[in-house]
Amino acid sequence: MKVVLAEKYIRLGEWMHALPARPLTGELLRDARNTLWCERVAGEEFVVKRFAVPTRFNRWVYTFFRPSKAKRSYRYSLRLEKLGFPVAEPVGYVECRRGLLFHTGYYVSRRVPHPTLADIGSEPPARQLEILDAFAAYTVALHEKGVLDYDYNPGNIFYYRENGVWRFALIDVNRMTFRRRALRWRECVGTLRCLDWERPYLDVVLVRYAELRKWDWKILSGAVLLKQGINLPVRIRRFFKRMIRRQ
Repeated sequence: MKVVLAEKYIRLGEWMHALPARPLTGELLRDARNTLWCERVAGEEFVVKRFAVPTRFNRWVYTFFRPSKAKRSYRYSLRLEKLGFPVAEPVGYVECRRGLLFHTGYYVSRRVPHPTLADIGSEPPARQLEILDAFAAYTVALHEKGVLDYDYNPGNIFYYRENGVWRFALIDVNRMTFRRRALRWRECVGTLRCLDWERPYLDVVLVRYAELRKWDWKILSGAVLLKQGINLPVRIRRFFKRMIRRQ
């Protein structure tokens, strides 16, 4: 077993080492392909994500060729913080092996006490527009820094107000690529298509995003909607998953 902890959280070493052997305790947040729960340790709340056991082929891949999802979650969170983008504060990760091969990964972060953009419908209409406008500017900043997020959906983005400014924090960051340049048109469309929102919300974001980039919003919107149409089965599946979680 391998345990990596941020220096700030070295005190949690014993708790982290015990994660794989201890029964799940605390508040269960999600129990699907991956399991997500929250535990309180010494008065602080931490979210643990246990990734599903990969196929045997991927166990070979994660052992010898590619970092595990847990390791990528930790590394990418640190990298985003370095670029100036808030995330759920990374605590550390655990990798377990069976025999010589990788078996199970755990990623731990501080709990973010804010709603996600999937819940923006609970805000008054005027505030929704403020948040969406700020989110479009935030997305432009991400793309100009070369951050390409393949899981950029409203349920993975927290929002909150700080010093009168709307801010955003990312979770589920293991599916990312970092370019050393601003993203190209096609790459931006590939990220924006992940925003599987109701049309009014998506339209506001795309129009404002295009204005900030000095792009034609009609062409951008058409390209994103076309991409979303191609990926319609994925969007439908995500929609029903959200409905089940809300139930």
